[in-house]
Amino acid sequence: MAADTTTHTHQTTTSEPRDAAEDIRVALHRLSSAAPEEFFNIANDLRALGCDDAAVPFYEKAIEAGVPEATYNLALLHHESGRTDLARAGFVAASEAGDAKGAFMAAQIFEACADDDRAALHYSRALELPETPVRLARVLRRIGLVREAEEIVAESVTTSWESAVEHALSDATPVAEGLALLDAHWSRGETRVAVTLALLLEEDGREDDAEAILLVAAEAGDIQALTNLGTHWCDHGDLEAARRAWNDAAQRGDALARRLLEQHPL
Repeated sequence: MAADTTTHTHQTTTSEPRDAAEDIRVALHRLSSAAPEEFFNIANDLRALGCDDAAVPFYEKAIEAGVPEATYNLALLHHESGRTDLARAGFVAASEAGDAKGAFMAAQIFEACADDDRAALHYSRALELPETPVRLARVLRRIGLVREAEEIVAESVTTSWESAVEHALSDATPVAEGLALLDAHWSRGETRVAVTLALLLEEDGREDDAEAILLVAAEAGDIQALTNLGTHWCDHGDLEAARRAWNDAAQRGDALARRLLEQHPL
């Protein structure tokens, strides 16, 4: 028996990841747990250690035991590993179980495959997420449901900064209304409205306020705000300051900033 054990140990350490995962899967079928969330926790820990293949059977066991988050996490693992079909099936299962994050990811995959009808279905199940409404509206417009798309955006302007930006930029929205809406998000610490808020402030003749907004957002790490701040300075005759801002943004990967540097040499 000792010789057999040694041989088995050697084979396990040199087996392929899929074989090792299957060994774990077989072993787990022999186990039961009064705390099934432990399977889920072990899977997450294995992922944190970079052992994705080993995590799979633990997620499967957690799903079998009824841990709801496990379906989403396993689908995410498949997605990050490039196993699109398995990921899509997992996210759909999570969506059907009422998981908003799973629904959002399923919708993203279906939209990428140009399956707008199913993308709309799953986005509609993820409306509690602030990033969902504008994406659902985009899909609805493509399938001809323009009025429904506008309603989705209008209904979410207070909870989704992206919806607020889209609504504020609409020709049908007065500048004062757009400013009030974006300022509400800004006051809650949402810096991603900065570029649009600054644009409307300039339209309202409040250029100093626009510059101050862009400065705060740029200091918070918003690269687009930094690029726009450079454009603001350029428009006001300070090309040197503009180029410093663009250079900083370009070094952080902003393509527009790189083009502006080329267009405005010293």
